[in-house]
Amino acid sequence: MKRVSVAFAVLLSLSAVPAFAQDTGALPVAQHNRQKIVVLDGTLAPSKHDDTRANAYFTIRNDDDSDHLLKGITSPACSTITAHHTNQEQTQATNDLFSHLALPHNSDMIFPVSGYHLLCGGVQQGLQIGQKVPFTFEFLDGDSITIGFTVEAAK
Repeated sequence: MKRVSVAFAVLLSLSAVPAFAQDTGALPVAQHNRQKIVVLDGTLAPSKHDDTRANAYFTIRNDDDSDHLLKGITSPACSTITAHHTNQEQTQATNDLFSHLALPHNSDMIFPVSGYHLLCGGVQQGLQIGQKVPFTFEFLDGDSITIGFTVEAAK
């Protein structure tokens, strides 16, 4: 299986918040959809500098022989979700990374602390360490995956 850099993914990309789930412990921590895409290792860390923001880190893997397109990510914990890079300039194209992200076939994309990751804005409720927060990944064909991101200490 090949690994694809997030910078490559950026080049490929086109540039009412519901209540939290009642039984968040039942959320899967990794899940395949019918397109053979799996999202795993999801963590959510409140910002040290702003209690209305949190950073999310995860891996998305496309085990299919076809490319797919991620068209969005939502969570009841976030009023907005954008992309952020720890050490690079933010632009509209990078902010919208998760709105049109190309997922090359048979590849892994890792969104770590030190690179591109998800920025959850408008966090209304306090996040508790160990809590599972649902995030739904929606794909162009209408398929989706919902997994629980585990809340960790602020990073």
